[in-house]
Amino acid sequence: MPSITKRLNGATNLALVSAIYLALCASSVFATNDYQTPEGWRTECLGRSQFDMPPHTVWHLRMPFDNSVSYVTDDPWFGRYMDYGTEPVSGVYKLVRIRISPETTRAAFDNAVGVEMPNKTKAQMRVLRNRVNERRERFDPEKDDREQYIEDLMNLDAENERYSDMISDITRFKIFIDFDKSKGRPTEELEAQLADYERQIAALPTDERYEHERAFDLGIPDAAGAWHPDKMVALLWRNNRIYHFEFGPKNGEYESNFDALEPLARDLLARFLPRAEFEIPQEPGVCLPFGFIADSGSEKYDAYFSWHSEGTPYVLNNLKLSNSVGDALELLPMLTKRLMGNPFPNALNITDLGPRRIDIGSTRGTFAGRAFQAINPESDQLTSHTQYVLNAGAVAGKYTPTLLFKQQTFANDQPPPPIEQAEEDVLNMMRSFRPLPGMQALYDEAESRR
Repeated sequence: MPSITKRLNGATNLALVSAIYLALCASSVFATNDYQTPEGWRTECLGRSQFDMPPHTVWHLRMPFDNSVSYVTDDPWFGRYMDYGTEPVSGVYKLVRIRISPETTRAAFDNAVGVEMPNKTKAQMRVLRNRVNERRERFDPEKDDREQYIEDLMNLDAENERYSDMISDITRFKIFIDFDKSKGRPTEELEAQLADYERQIAALPTDERYEHERAFDLGIPDAAGAWHPDKMVALLWRNNRIYHFEFGPKNGEYESNFDALEPLARDLLARFLPRAEFEIPQEPGVCLPFGFIADSGSEKYDAYFSWHSEGTPYVLNNLKLSNSVGDALELLPMLTKRLMGNPFPNALNITDLGPRRIDIGSTRGTFAGRAFQAINPESDQLTSHTQYVLNAGAVAGKYTPTLLFKQQTFANDQPPPPIEQAEEDVLNMMRSFRPLPGMQALYDEAESRR
C-alpha cells in the first residue's frame, strides 16, 4: 500500500485510495443481487465463471490470423490468451499458455504446424544468421579494420541471400516440374538444377538447438506436437479453429523437462474440449473462448481476453479473470490513475464516474470511469462525440475470482453508445457474474461439509 500511495499527492488522494482499498477488501462479502438478464443478451463463460453479455461478439484472437479491428497492440489490456496450471519442474506458474484462432482453413492449420515443427532448413538458416551476429560481436572499433569489417558483413549478407533464394527456388522448381510433367514437357534441366540446389543446402550445418528439437505424436486426430529447448508446443484443429498450446516455462535440462511435461500435456489435451459460442459446460473446469478444460476446480488459471460487439467495433472490452489473489494489486492503479488532474483544461472536458462500490455477482467490487469530450477552440463548445473508459474490479473471494474489466472507446467517425448506456451495460454484466454450474456444485458441496 505505501508504494502506491506515495506516488499520489495530498491527503485527499490518500483518503481516496484508502476508501477504494477497503471497498475492494469487502468484495468477499455477499450482496443482494436482484439482477435480471437484459432482453436479447446471451450467457457466455470465461475462467470458472459465467456471465451475460450482448450477442454478436467478435473475439480478438491471436493465432494465426485476426480479422478484427486493429488497436494498439502493445496496450497491456489487449489480452488474447489464457495461462493455466503449474509448471512441474520449477513450480513456476504457468504450465501452459493457450491461444485460439478465429475460424480459418485447414491450410492455415497445416501452415501453423509447419511453423512450429522442427525444421532442418530453418536450423541451417539460423546458422548463417548467427555468423553475421558473431562477426558483429567480434568487431572492436578501437583495434579492427572497419573497411574489412564492413566487407565481411556484406559478404555474409550476400551468402544469406543466396541460400535463401535457393530455398525459395527449390519450392518453385518442384511446382514447375510437376506442372511440366503433367503437360508432357521435358523436365531434365529443372531437375538437374533442383538436385544441385538441394545438394548445396544439405551441406549446410545445423545448430545445437535443432539437435534437441523433436516432433512427437499426441495420439489424437488432427493434432501435432513439437518439443524445442525453450518450449513444448501442441496444435489442435477443432471446429475450423486452431488451438495453440505452449507449455512452459522451462528452466532445466532438456530430457528432465520433457519427461515431466509430456504426460501433463497429454493429460490436459485429453481433458480439453472445443465448445460453441454461448455453450455453457455443466462440469467443473475452466472456460476460454470456444474451448473448455475439465478439471477438479482447483488448478490455477489466468484468463485474459478482449472483444467488441459487431455494431460497435471501436468499443473495446477487456476481461481478466484469475484465481490469484496477487492479481488484486492491479486494481488500485487501474482505478486511481485516471483521477489525476486534467493536463489540457482548455482542450478537454473531463467527467469522472466514481469510484463507487457495485455488485459483481454475489460479491462487492468497485466501479470507476472517466469521460472525455473535446472543446472546440473557436467556439468553446463541446464536440458531439464523447470518448470514455469504464473500469470494474473485485478481489478474489473464497469462491469468486479476481476480476478486472475495462471498456474503452477509440476515436473515429462512428460515435460510441452514450456513456449512460455503456455504464448500465457494464453494471448489468458485472451483476450477472456467477460460477459455472459444475463449479457451483463443488462450492455447495464444500459448504455442506462445513
